[in-house]
Amino acid sequence: MKLAHLLLTGLVGLIAACGGGGSSVTTSVSGAIVKGPVNGATVTFKRPDGSVIATTTTNSTGAYSLALSYSGDLVIEASGGTYLDEATGTTTTLATPMKAVLTANGGSVTGMVTPLTTMAYTYAFPSGSAVTASGFNSMASKVAAQFKLPGVNLVSTLPNVTGTPNDYGKVLAAVSQYLKDNPVGLAALINTSFNTAQWASFSTAFSTAYATAVPGSAITFSFDGSAFSIGGTGAGGGSGTCGVAASGTVTTGNI
Repeated sequence: MKLAHLLLTGLVGLIAACGGGGSSVTTSVSGAIVKGPVNGATVTFKRPDGSVIATTTTNSTGAYSLALSYSGDLVIEASGGTYLDEATGTTTTLATPMKAVLTANGGSVTGMVTPLTTMAYTYAFPSGSAVTASGFNSMASKVAAQFKLPGVNLVSTLPNVTGTPNDYGKVLAAVSQYLKDNPVGLAALINTSFNTAQWASFSTAFSTAYATAVPGSAITFSFDGSAFSIGGTGAGGGSGTCGVAASGTVTTGNI
C-alpha cells in the first residue's frame, strides 16, 4: 500500500514538472509590443481559458520582460500606451488590444505582439474555439505568407519600424498607411474576418499603401481569403459579413 502511494506521488510530481499550465516552472518571457513601438502598454499574460497570470508594462521602445511561474500555452495581450504612428507622425493611443500566443517552456521565450499576430489570433480562434499555441502558430505562418513574409516567425521576430526597417517593419508601416488612407480603424482590420470580396478590395488598397510607405518598392499583394479559412461564423461569433455580433452586413470602409 505504501509502495503504491509512493508511486502515485511520484507520477503526480512528474506530470506537474512537465508543464501543461503548471506553476512549478519559471519561464522568462520577453518581447515587444509594436504598432510602432508602444510605450507604457499594459501587457497581460493569460492562460488559454482567459484567467490572468501576471501583468507588466512596456518601456519607451515597446519592450517588456517578465519571469512567470508558469509553463504551457500562454496568451499575451497588450493594451493602452502610446506609439508614434508612422503614416501620420502623431502620437497615438493603442485603444485596440493586440494579442499573440506562445508556449511557455520553462526556459526563455520571445513574444512579439503586433497587428499581424492579432490577425492570426482572430482567424485561428473563431468565437468559442479553444486557444492553443499550435493553432495560433499554424495561422501565423499563413498570415506571414500572405503578407509576403515567408519564413518570418511573427512572434519571435522583432519588427524594426525605425531607422532602416526590416521586411516585417515595412509591412507594419504599410498597415499604418492603409489605415490613414481608408475609412477603417485598427479594430476593424485586425479583429474581424473578411469575406472574399473584402479580401480582393483589401489587396488593391494595401498594395497602394505599401507603395506609399515603402517608396520604390514594386511589391504588390493579392490576398487569398481561403488561406485564412476558419469555418463557421466569423471571428466575433456573429452572423454579419465581418463576423461581429450583428445581423446583416457590417460596413468596414473599403475593405
